[in-house]
Formats: sequence, C-alpha cells, structure tokens
Amino acid sequence: MTRVSSGLLKGLRRVMEQQRISTVFCRQSRVWSSTVSFSDLDEKGDMEYDDNRPDSKRELRPQSVDPKKGWEFRGVHRAIICGKVGQVPVQKILRNGHTVTVFTVGTGGMFDQRVIGPNDLPKPAQWHRIAVHNDQLGAYAVQKLVKNSAVYVEGDIETRVYNDSVNDQVKNIPEICVRRDGKIRLVKSGDSAANISLDELRGGLF
Repeated sequence: MTRVSSGLLKGLRRVMEQQRISTVFCRQSRVWSSTVSFSDLDEKGDMEYDDNRPDSKRELRPQSVDPKKGWEFRGVHRAIICGKVGQVPVQKILRNGHTVTVFTVGTGGMFDQRVIGPNDLPKPAQWHRIAVHNDQLGAYAVQKLVKNSAVYVEGDIETRVYNDSVNDQVKNIPEICVRRDGKIRLVKSGDSAANISLDELRGGLF
C-alpha cells in the first residue's frame, strides 16, 4: 500500500511540474508577443526594405527636350559624323562675349540629282554645319583642320532660330553643336578607315 501511494505521489508531482513549466513558458511567450507584435515587425521591415529596393525609388520619367528646365532634360539628339572639311573653321564672338567656332563637314550617302550630263560625276550633297561652343575644341579645330581634311565630330543636333534683320524673316539653321561633352578629332591621311576603330575615335584628344 505504501509503494502504491508513493508511486501515485511521484506521478502527481511530475504532472504538477509539467503544468508549471508549461504555464511559465506560456507567460514568457505572452510577454514576448506583447512587446513586439507581428504588425510592428512588418511595418519596420517594410520601411527598411523599401529604402533599399530598386523599384521603390522615384519613378523615372521619360526625358523630353524642355529648354526651360535646362541641361538635365535634353533628350537624345546625338550626331556622330566622319567626313571632310568644307568651309575652314572660323571663330566668331557673340554678343554675350562667348566665342563659337563654325565650319562645315561633308559626308557621303546621298548625291546631287540636279547634275545632268554624262561627263558630270555625282557629288556628295550632305553638308553639315558644325558650331563648336567649347573653347579648347574650338582652338583645336582652328589649328588642326584645313580644307578637305578628314575629321571626326560628335555633338548634338540643334536648330538655331534667329530673326534676319535684312529680310525681316525668321530663319532656322540646323547645326551640330559641340559642347562640353562633344568630341573633335583630326583623322590623319595615312590612317585607313578600316584600321580606325570607333572607340579610338570616341576617345579623341579631349
């Protein structure tokens, strides 16, 4: 009888001990869940994650040509030509005191259809007006470029609009403007076009 009672007493103590441990664990779990909730974790996690996500940054809008907003909204109007110099570079001083260097470059691809006769050979009709607004590149063009010399030019396609005081008319002149990000390079006569890579031309001297 004593053995049976002692066994029951030990079993009862084990049950009570298990209940006490489970109760303490539940209390600790409630304390943890009450201090940091799932909603708080989600909110903080989203805030930190959104700052580092690439798609959470400000949405990029398509660039457009807007003269009022300046240099950052220029769009894409790039021109890369390689041809021969027609009109030699000439420097002009504008009213604002800036110096612009102007010359022309002829390229092939189209021919003058107005030439008639078997003895007249077709002549290239694509002439491009180059306006250099960079002082260093302008000085380089004046020193290095002569008539019929091969040249590589990289600039922006722009249309200059002004009022003609003589005829009292508005004139539009398309130009390739070489500014701070433009390039000019003289192609030597001994260099073959097949041996000159685009990367070498784009590197330029400036």
